[in-house]
Amino acid sequence: MSVQRRVVVAAPENSETPLESVRSWVTPRDWFFVRNHFDVPTIDLQRWELRVEGLVERPARWDWEALAGLPQRTLFATVECAGNGRSFLTKKEAGVQWGAGAIGHAEWTGVPVHLLLERAGLKPGASEVLFEGTDRGTESDHPEPMPFSRSLPLEKAMHPDTLLATHMNGEPLEPSHGFPLRLFVPGWYGVSWVKWLTRIEVRDRPFDGYFQTTKYTVKRQTERGLERVIVGPMMVKSEIVRPSRGETLGVGVHRVFGVAWGGEDVVAGVDISVDGGTSWQPATVIGPRAPYSWCLWEYPWKVEAAGTYTLLARATSSGGRVQPVEHDPLNGGYLIHFSRPTAVEVRSAVRVEDDLSDPSAWIYDLRSFSERNARVPLDVMLELTAGAGI
Repeated sequence: MSVQRRVVVAAPENSETPLESVRSWVTPRDWFFVRNHFDVPTIDLQRWELRVEGLVERPARWDWEALAGLPQRTLFATVECAGNGRSFLTKKEAGVQWGAGAIGHAEWTGVPVHLLLERAGLKPGASEVLFEGTDRGTESDHPEPMPFSRSLPLEKAMHPDTLLATHMNGEPLEPSHGFPLRLFVPGWYGVSWVKWLTRIEVRDRPFDGYFQTTKYTVKRQTERGLERVIVGPMMVKSEIVRPSRGETLGVGVHRVFGVAWGGEDVVAGVDISVDGGTSWQPATVIGPRAPYSWCLWEYPWKVEAAGTYTLLARATSSGGRVQPVEHDPLNGGYLIHFSRPTAVEVRSAVRVEDDLSDPSAWIYDLRSFSERNARVPLDVMLELTAGAGI
């Protein structure tokens, strides 16, 4: 049986990356999670265009051929839905009831946003950039049809790593991932990665659209009291991929394996607890470590006594941020990045010794990977074949 995304909501599609099958630093395109608020639009590339307007000296319309002729950049980045893990909250929150798989890591290629804005010429007072998709729809508390729109501060929009992405893992975007063009905002939650882009507007005031005021905000305590803050940069987080919650193991040595990410930061380290957080030991980070990107980690766990054990993973970012052990209630149904317990049962009747030196126990099948990602850069393929732990 082939590995497939786990469908959480069928229409519009909201489906998860099968994390339990992850063996690679790069998530295959067919496995990559999908988050849609509205139905996937049908786009004719011959008639498609991107408008750049607002506070600019030279409003412009870019067709596909003209946009494809601009200089491009390629970057690796992890993107996570801001509501990933919502189903694990003790207090039920409204929204898609994601498990742990609303996340993926890929190679993204596109045109830097700043190139279009510089050619358009920013007028004085420009402070924010709005990005609007072709998809339209309604919400239960917003019966009037609306496009999906989000804005970025001008500084983030002008950053050289913020792209108008056209390719994912070396291939053109699929319709479910935003064909022909989506915003690429490395280090920020996926809500900012507007898909099916059709309009860019430079503004001199904050955007107050539905997906930036009614939804995708969290509360923060300030000098003026509780205020709503827009969901933006990703939090530091780790997930235990194996063993899975509720799994029965034998005594012996087990390879605890997982992924961790730090948003705009590099992951500095991951610690593991096998006693519910009473004590912690460092895990080993394997494979590449890079800004915007998740990393893979492993921990050889030697257990000699039967019983129930509670495993926790805790990531630390290069900026000093530490993954919390509890969910912040001010975040509501977003920014769910606490260390989630994984309880397993160990039975003494079965003894297991994981062969930690056997790459086949944890490296993703290279042949399948290469079929799906024929154009992945050479340096990634070299790390795979060299057993570097991708």
